[in-house]
Amino acid sequence: MRHGSVALLILALSGSVALAQRPGGGTSGGGGRPGSTGGAGSLGTPTTTSNPNSFPNSRRSNPTGLSGGRAPFLFGSVIFDDGTKASSDIRIERVCNGSPRLEGHTDSKGRFSFQLGQDLAVDPDASEEQSGNFGGMNGQRTSSSTGSGFGRNGANGLWNCEVRATYPGYRSDMVSLATRKSMDDPNVGTIVLHRLSNVQGSTISVTTALAPKHAQKECQKGLQLAQRGRFEEAEKHLTDATDTYPKYAMAWYELGQVQVSQGKAENARKSYEAAISADGKYVSPYDQLALLSTREGKWEDAANFSKQVIQLNPVEFPSSYFYNALANYNLKRTDEAEKSAKEVLKLDTGHKYPQAEGLLAQILMQKRNYPEAATHLRAYLTLVPNAKNADALKQQLQKLEQASAEVKK
Repeated sequence: MRHGSVALLILALSGSVALAQRPGGGTSGGGGRPGSTGGAGSLGTPTTTSNPNSFPNSRRSNPTGLSGGRAPFLFGSVIFDDGTKASSDIRIERVCNGSPRLEGHTDSKGRFSFQLGQDLAVDPDASEEQSGNFGGMNGQRTSSSTGSGFGRNGANGLWNCEVRATYPGYRSDMVSLATRKSMDDPNVGTIVLHRLSNVQGSTISVTTALAPKHAQKECQKGLQLAQRGRFEEAEKHLTDATDTYPKYAMAWYELGQVQVSQGKAENARKSYEAAISADGKYVSPYDQLALLSTREGKWEDAANFSKQVIQLNPVEFPSSYFYNALANYNLKRTDEAEKSAKEVLKLDTGHKYPQAEGLLAQILMQKRNYPEAATHLRAYLTLVPNAKNADALKQQLQKLEQASAEVKK
């Protein structure tokens, strides 16, 4: 292919990407933390409709997520695939549309039972999974479970819901609720937890159990207020919790989340750093620092913080692989950016980062690997068909396909 025969359009992945901060309250469910305000057209903006890591139920009148009729009762058990004895602190979560909600814990024999959508008190170590929205980038918690209830006729409205177990260092089997009816056998069977290799860090802080009762109570109040979008009050309670117990890593992290929701990025950064000081293997604060650094265009910081996440927990944070890829791309470390972008695609089974496809396409175009670049740009357009710059990208794809045909000749 002759140089210049393909006029490559520059994808919106440079350091000039505008990363908007989300006003408090959240529009996509999940938690009054920074949410996505960018449109689907920007390759720097995830297109998820819910923000992983936001405070749940900030705008919902039905906190259970179940509508009409009687919610079903379920029970089952949890085992470890490596023979480890079951314990009484394994979380049981319902995940609808990628949004986790605590339903209960196992007993000392690994058994559990719960009624779907019961109005549990806030779990002070709620560690709903991280994913991250970029540009609104958030790395936040999803929560909204809209459309996830049983209707009055018993028909299953939990079509996109699953039950899982959560325990540090393990990956859970998922039990689908898609075909379950309210009168079905309540036994969901045995959930197997599979040990993750090379995982040193966790989304749960070991210091939480050591916090004094007053600190835990203040933290719970703060989380409950944050769920309602009352961030200033939430900040006061979470500050009280950290003042009472300075090693309360999870409370520091939640304080940072509340501060980000109020536009207090520098305060949030200090809170995340305090969380890391309290528990160096608590991964979530590193991920949030990587996100803040990416928003601010501090690419070296973004690369370093995301690298720390990847070293501590290389399997549960596709968000940090994305921040790492974008940071290294802007730092002209193309090979490292390509490696991280490919890891995003491996881990991001829910396609919360279609921008990784676009970034990888840009990298491969620069390397004149036109066939693979076309494959990834095509994937991006499939995932984000209504991108604002879709027409331009489609023209670019046509030129890439023509260039690929010339290469094959």
